[in-house]
Amino acid sequence: MLLILTQPLNYTQFMLSNLTGISQTVRKAAFWVTISLIIFMILRFLIGIAIQIYRASNRPPPAAPDVRFDKLPRPQFPETLKTSEGLKFSLQNIEGKPPETTASGNVYYMPKKFSTFESGDLTEKLASRMEFTLKPTIDSVYYYYTDPKDPLRTLFIDSVHLNFQLRYNYPENPQILKMKKIDSTEKAISDVRDYLIFNNLADDSLVNGKITTNLLRYNEENKNFEFASSLSSADAVRINYFRNDLNSLKIVPDEFDLSYNYAIYSPTPGLNARNIIELSYIFWPIAADEFGSYPLITGAEAYQALTEGRATVIDRGRNNENVTIRNIYHAYYDSSHPQLYLQPIYVFEGDNDFVAYYPAVVPDWLE
Repeated sequence: MLLILTQPLNYTQFMLSNLTGISQTVRKAAFWVTISLIIFMILRFLIGIAIQIYRASNRPPPAAPDVRFDKLPRPQFPETLKTSEGLKFSLQNIEGKPPETTASGNVYYMPKKFSTFESGDLTEKLASRMEFTLKPTIDSVYYYYTDPKDPLRTLFIDSVHLNFQLRYNYPENPQILKMKKIDSTEKAISDVRDYLIFNNLADDSLVNGKITTNLLRYNEENKNFEFASSLSSADAVRINYFRNDLNSLKIVPDEFDLSYNYAIYSPTPGLNARNIIELSYIFWPIAADEFGSYPLITGAEAYQALTEGRATVIDRGRNNENVTIRNIYHAYYDSSHPQLYLQPIYVFEGDNDFVAYYPAVVPDWLE
């Protein structure tokens, strides 16, 4: 009986002993596997850092600018503007110094248009969409129309590019600016957009681009518009249409924050003006796939040009001879006059609405 009783006890002890050994082995294995994984991850991390350091220190030199178009014509800023000569500048930007900028930048070709046999027909069709039906006065490629329903409403068209300027002569009839209050800038934008799209008058890139507005008040003494402080005191809204950014750079016009593509909106119920008393459309196409790269001056060289009086002051703002500069950056200059190339420039923004431009391409490549 004793033998029969002790055999199961020895078997149980044997099994318990084996399970304990297996458990210890598994725990040891798990420990070493965990250690191995940690070591592997550390090694992988260190190797990754080493590879990044190697690549950073052994990068191939950037490709030299291809200067595809050879020497470029110097950007033509408005001749009526003055240079930065005689002004004193202090730089107070985030960096505390002129910014580090790229050594080269793209220059884009802007294809020219030429007059064709169809130019006159296209011009007349464009005029008829704006309800100008009388025969125009023609001066070379320029067409001048008068609205038969209202002689104060006129239209000028460049028949080569189909750029145009529509204008109601409000100084001769200023009471139209007081006919009705403006509901909102949003309604002004919507009404003008509907007019442009319905009559197929503007390029989609402008209609769907960046838009800003300015509230305007008519000054009867000087017969011109001034900026208004509120919607309730405004007689009109100026709507500015800007191109979208190119390569993450702004495209800036002659007047920086006032586009040469714009509309002046003022409610004129019952008049053929259709609430638009001024409309300017000037579009120069950009060949986005035709570009060359050019060497650019540094931010320090650009700021030196500003302080030495060689930059063009776009807007002096409310400044005396002392100007504080807050921001310096690259942008593309889009002139209201035709140009062959869209070139990068430096833009200087300062306190009290100061703005200045300076060409960014190295002078050796400008003529």
